[in-house]
Amino acid sequence: MRSFLNRALGIALISATSIGLLLSIFFLVQVWRLRNPVKARLQSILNQTSSVLQTTSQGLEVIDQIVHNVYSSTIYLDSTTSALAQTLKSTDLFIGSAGDFLGEDVINTITNTQRTLETAKSSAQVIDNIMFTLSRVPLIGIDYNPSLPLNQALGQVSDSLDPFQGSLKSFQTNLQSTQADLKTFNEQLLILDKNIKAINQNLASSQAVIDDYRAQALAYQSSIAEVKDALPGWINATCWILSLVILWVILIQIGILLQGIGQFTRFASAPPVNSAG
Repeated sequence: MRSFLNRALGIALISATSIGLLLSIFFLVQVWRLRNPVKARLQSILNQTSSVLQTTSQGLEVIDQIVHNVYSSTIYLDSTTSALAQTLKSTDLFIGSAGDFLGEDVINTITNTQRTLETAKSSAQVIDNIMFTLSRVPLIGIDYNPSLPLNQALGQVSDSLDPFQGSLKSFQTNLQSTQADLKTFNEQLLILDKNIKAINQNLASSQAVIDDYRAQALAYQSSIAEVKDALPGWINATCWILSLVILWVILIQIGILLQGIGQFTRFASAPPVNSAG
């Protein structure tokens, strides 16, 4: 009974080891058969990845150029807006000074001129009376009969200055209204300039981010190129390592198979043991 169990164990050991040998040989063949398809597949994946990275790098370059152009335009717009705001500020000061000059200084000058003319008119009235009286004296021989006496002429000049004050006041009011509009417009320009500066800062930050992404994309492209060059060597090395491992397993399996065959042969050739007696 014990001999039978030993022979059965030897048969099982031989069968299991034979199946293991067949599987090891199958795996060894598959390792070298799949080497080229796996290499081609990995190279295809690396090529696609490299193509995507190249397209991404080109897209980032286009975006970087667009951002650079927009940044240059906004810098110019910022400078123009600041210059315009400064010009409007200077214009506002000029209009304020012009309004004060026309609405106050010129009107005061006209008023003073009219007062002077009124004084001169009174003096001219006296002179006219004296000249008219002298013209009535026959012995003197003065003929004084002007078509427009001097006092009346001076009065007309003074009266002609009256409409100027109203016109100047109206002009001052218009200038003040224009000055108020310019102040409002200047305030809006300053707000616009502030917003443009914020946009410029955001564009500068975006350009730095784009440059960083471009550097990363180029680094990834370089790494993938190195991997593509080293891929055949890595696959061959992996196949050799797997082959050595499988061969080592095959050697172990052969040893176990020989041990099983020896055990089966030994117990199969041994005479049966009689247990009677």
